[in-house]
Amino acid sequence: MKKMCIKFVRLIRLLQLRAKYYRQPPDLGKVCGRLGINIEKALDLGSGPSPKNPFGAGKLFGIDIRSHDVNQNVKKCAPGIESIPFASASFDAVTAHDILEHIPRAALNQSEVVFPFVSAMNEIWRVLKIEGLFYSITPCFPMKEAFQDPTHCNIMTEDTLRLYFAEKAWARIYGYLGSFQLVEEGWTGSHYFCVLQKTSEEPINKLNSVQQ
Repeated sequence: MKKMCIKFVRLIRLLQLRAKYYRQPPDLGKVCGRLGINIEKALDLGSGPSPKNPFGAGKLFGIDIRSHDVNQNVKKCAPGIESIPFASASFDAVTAHDILEHIPRAALNQSEVVFPFVSAMNEIWRVLKIEGLFYSITPCFPMKEAFQDPTHCNIMTEDTLRLYFAEKAWARIYGYLGSFQLVEEGWTGSHYFCVLQKTSEEPINKLNSVQQ
């Protein structure tokens, strides 16, 4: 096991990935402690009938493309295609485990080009409270796990969320309205994880707010 970990770390260095490699995903409780944030209510995207709760929230909700009558806190919703069925500023945290790679980057809606992934990020930002946290973990390029699932239609790198949806916010040219800052990131196995923090309550729709 130790030899496998050493080989993986060497591979990460060979590929010149920017973020550090960790054996385990981050302890989100420690992240919250460092930021001085208390997570009382959380939403898990693509949750299935049992939403994940890595923040240890007291109140937990989920959304999934399938309906689950066994849990009234899980609502049916296709992220990026439909609006998240909760009011703005409802949650202290939103989580996404192996879900972002399933949300299309571009699609046609009545002959109009739309960007479901950007729409999903707008919705995540909307339902978070100010200073709320968004935690995502997903297989990313150049790892083979990013490609092997035939339903993966959004192949990302370790820089996608940071450059397009955090401080630089290059996705504004595609209709991105949110505002996040990156507070934690890294690799664990074939997956890249990051924690983004909501930095503004007001939508930003000016293209000149993009930093070069």
